Amino acid sequence: MNNPKSIYVIAEAGINHNGNLETAKKLVDVSYDAGAHAVKFQTFWNIESLKKYELTKKEWYELENYCCYKGIQFLSTPHTFEAIHFLEDMMPYYKIASSYLGLPNFLKEVDSKKKTILLSTGSLIHNSGIATNEEIKNALKYIKQSDVVLMHCISKYPCKNPMFELLGRLKEFNKTIGISDHSLQLKIPRACFVEKHIKLNSKCIDNNVSLTPKQFKQFVDNMRCF
Repeated sequence: MNNPKSIYVIAEAGINHNGNLETAKKLVDVSYDAGAHAVKFQTFWNIESLKKYELTKKEWYELENYCCYKGIQFLSTPHTFEAIHFLEDMMPYYKIASSYLGLPNFLKEVDSKKKTILLSTGSLIHNSGIATNEEIKNALKYIKQSDVVLMHCISKYPCKNPMFELLGRLKEFNKTIGISDHSLQLKIPRACFVEKHIKLNSKCIDNNVSLTPKQFKQFVDNMRCF
């Protein structure tokens, strides 16, 4: 695994660009300025409910090149099979969202790329917002060729209780443990990979789970003050 030696901070820009490339570039700027190692987006096409948040393939290439120019790693979560293949040569890690934890064919397709997978362990079907250990175990059956980082995640928006006390439950899988956090807390436990949402302002879809650039910088500073 291409494991970082210290905490690897991912600024989750998601679709807070509202489908605008220049806004996406500004999110790259503030993520870099805040000290994040990577900025992550969400890649998809032909999902009707998210149509207005799409970027074209040409725009994705331009955004990746802009990240290279700025000196920050480009990442994006694929939400379609087409996106899995499109992103293959653009990033060192694949992030799989919690909603795909129970989709064997999707997991196997990502696994076929033989790259480190950051696997979120939240749940949209349980009131707790977390997947069961049995569900995680079942998902791992379909990932044979790739290293896996299990990302502690609570799929609630906003997440008032990130339940960090449950981090230890993931140790039974003998995988690297990370955190994909939807809370607004600026101090969270250490983990090899840590992901937080970032926004430019309140005019974005994930406003209620995203930190402002100033808050994100404070979050990064807090992570490094150990």
